[in-house]
Amino acid sequence: MNLAYPNAKENVWPTILDAIANGQSLSSILRREGMPSYSWAKLQLRSDPELRKHYDQALEDRGDRLAEELIELAFTKLPDDLDGRAQSAWVQHLRLKIDVLKWTASKLRPRVYGERIDVSVTNTQISITQALELAEKRVAGTLDVETYPNSEGI
Repeated sequence: MNLAYPNAKENVWPTILDAIANGQSLSSILRREGMPSYSWAKLQLRSDPELRKHYDQALEDRGDRLAEELIELAFTKLPDDLDGRAQSAWVQHLRLKIDVLKWTASKLRPRVYGERIDVSVTNTQISITQALELAEKRVAGTLDVETYPNSEGI
């Protein structure tokens, strides 16, 4: 794993990965003084599978960190010195922060924080032969409607 920034004596990737794991975005980290460019970082991530593995782990850790921040935000008390309009604005701002953190955590750790969608499938077998026989009986008018089997048992 290439952790060194070209033409620099220090390794920047441990710092970057630690900051990501603690909730910061790659863009915000790379805007700091002395950090490499965003394009350099993305090139490094594309060309080094080991580095990409560490980066992906840092993103998962960031998802956990953001989920913990959600808990803290949810229990944040309303400041006492706000009037009606300011209280409403404060609540709306807090709601926006919670929504962004919730969405981000669900994308970084979908199996843990994502929406659970039930995609269970029941195995229903259809007999083409039986369907054709029932259709022929309906056309001939010989099908007893009371004994016609359907999925609702009616």
